[in-house]
Amino acid sequence: MAKEGFETFSVYRFSIDYPAVCRIEFNPKSRRETGDVAFHFPDREKVFLSWGKLEDAQKRFATPKDHAEHSLEVTRKSRQVKNFERVKQDSLEVNSHKAEYNRAKMEESSTSLLRGQTKKREALSLHLHCEQSSRYFVIYALLSPNAPEDFADLFLDMVQSFRCH
Repeated sequence: MAKEGFETFSVYRFSIDYPAVCRIEFNPKSRRETGDVAFHFPDREKVFLSWGKLEDAQKRFATPKDHAEHSLEVTRKSRQVKNFERVKQDSLEVNSHKAEYNRAKMEESSTSLLRGQTKKREALSLHLHCEQSSRYFVIYALLSPNAPEDFADLFLDMVQSFRCH
């Protein structure tokens, strides 16, 4: 049962609780094996939930930690990203699985006509591998500079509600 002010999104035998103020955007190309959904907040922040075949992830990553490290490295090496800093790394138990949580800060270069300008961003992510459902899951948010200070707490509330099987 979702906590007060939250609703439950459920599809393909997994679920997550999200704030009732969110608009849900389900990718129409999503399938049981692979897909994604976005939770749009009124203040323009978004939390994404992506999934795919566990077998595909395990070909490249032995553990959720390896998977998370790869994702962070891809972000760190992006041409638009400067001054990347991981500010938190933690192993969490989510729905009986060991999952990897990361929080990072960075500056992102503008791709518009205003070259030279950067904006401070924060990234939150959770990587989880589920043998029971034969899927991997990634829950993540790339926050705007105007994101509420307690957004990471809200993100973790969503993560802890996640059920993958």
